[in-house]
Amino acid sequence: MKIFGFDMDGVIIDHTMPKILLAAKRGFVLKPEQTVSSLIRNYIPGPILHEIQHELYDDPNYALQSPMLDGALAGLSAVKESKMPFYLISRRQNAAVAKELLKKHDLWPLYFNEANAFFVKDPIDKETEARRLGVTHYVDDEIRILDVLASVKNKYLFDQHGVFSDTPAFSRVKTWDELLRKLLD
Repeated sequence: MKIFGFDMDGVIIDHTMPKILLAAKRGFVLKPEQTVSSLIRNYIPGPILHEIQHELYDDPNYALQSPMLDGALAGLSAVKESKMPFYLISRRQNAAVAKELLKKHDLWPLYFNEANAFFVKDPIDKETEARRLGVTHYVDDEIRILDVLASVKNKYLFDQHGVFSDTPAFSRVKTWDELLRKLLD
């Protein structure tokens, strides 16, 4: 049986435009492909990036503005209809704001709730949860997270901006349609 795990930010929630706007507010011009979590550090100095991340994830004035990725709602509906178990495993430090964002997009509690959503502190904690839950297929937008998930056999890098290369360690997908073809085959 397949058991799915999903990251929240960069897989379900699209922070591209909010990152661009928050960076611009501080005098930085970013292209969409420069907003990718593992790449933005190359364009925004650490202390300023920390400010942006705080607003993006903790300040409800900004944190609740991010839209869903195109196809995410239909994709989650298809996953739910498959009757296969699925979980949200996110490194969001502020679970309350994350839940509010999920509620805003009608994902909480219909798709994710206290029984299948887990908010962890560190990348290794994602591995701990995935192992405990028996996750067989996991989707994240960060290679460094996928690298830590030793217990997960099927890993998918959600690369909406097409900035990464293919690798045998995981399957790279750019859209929810592409992801669903791989998950639900």
